[in-house]
Amino acid sequence: MGMFGRSQRAVFKPSVYQPGKRTRRMPRWLVLLLVGIGLGAGGVLFLQANYGPPRLTAEQSEQLQSELNTANLDRQRLRTLLNEATAQRDANQATRDQATTELEQARARIQELNQEFLIFQNAIPPDPRGTDIGVRSGSFNRDPGKLNYQVLLMRENSDAPVFKGTLHLAVTGVYRNGRSGTIELDPIDVSLGRYQVAQGVADVPENFTPRSVRIQVLDPSERQQAMRIYYVRN
Repeated sequence: MGMFGRSQRAVFKPSVYQPGKRTRRMPRWLVLLLVGIGLGAGGVLFLQANYGPPRLTAEQSEQLQSELNTANLDRQRLRTLLNEATAQRDANQATRDQATTELEQARARIQELNQEFLIFQNAIPPDPRGTDIGVRSGSFNRDPGKLNYQVLLMRENSDAPVFKGTLHLAVTGVYRNGRSGTIELDPIDVSLGRYQVAQGVADVPENFTPRSVRIQVLDPSERQQAMRIYYVRN
């Protein structure tokens, strides 16, 4: 009966330890992506730790910030100094330009004065004696115990070498008692090119009244080169 009887097929029963449905697996591309990200981040950290610049400590960061602030202050100070130097340079340039302009104006004025003075020189009457060195003018004023004088010497030949000599003034007058007399003043050195003016104040006795002055120009050998007589004005 067991041989010819109807055989029954065993029915598969799931184990109580196995899930009833199949679990879905993570896509391979996502796994590769995550693995790549992990490897990349690890590589970056490795490069920074071994080959990148060292990280600063808090103290080093504060020191670096302090040095940066100091550098900024120095830069501002230098910029201020540069601005001041630039302003000073511009002011100096303006002053120099003004001085150059004034100098050119002064030179032009001097040239005009030289031309005018040359006209006046030629207009001054010559020495009546007609010598090369002449006394062109003389002015004398008296004060109590003083004699103010001004003498103009000129020469005709302006190209001649400079004349070296002395100027002598002999003052003739009257004393208070009525006696006449002459007083010789100290010689005055003469270095005559085209012209020379001798002026000053000479002391005379208070009881002496100057009346006239004899002017003499002598060369080093005491030879007379010019002579004139002028009256003293009150």
